[in-house]
Amino acid sequence: MTGPTSGWSPEQGPRPPRPWWAQIVGQWPLALVLVGVASGVLWAGLGHWKRGTFVIGAAFALGTVLRAVLPNERVGLLGVRTRLVDVACLGVLALGIIILVLVVPPQV
Repeated sequence: MTGPTSGWSPEQGPRPPRPWWAQIVGQWPLALVLVGVASGVLWAGLGHWKRGTFVIGAAFALGTVLRAVLPNERVGLLGVRTRLVDVACLGVLALGIIILVLVVPPQV
């Protein structure tokens, strides 16, 4: 399978390290979920804890959808175990957080 279009081969030696931004772009599903969680934590820290917690739950729900629909080659570090286990764990976590936000009464 070595040829002019195959790119890198093991005979060429180790690959040079990719820049940090290329590594993040390669892990875009996980980065997207982490940005959502971080924004929810920031929003909750600014005093809007229900909205911030809802954003955290929505970020986990997004992670659930991404893990369910993306192929294993594209899911990156968002896929830890089998697809079923990952989707079940993320889905239960997202649903639990969102239900908690909706059940807890607002501050008076």
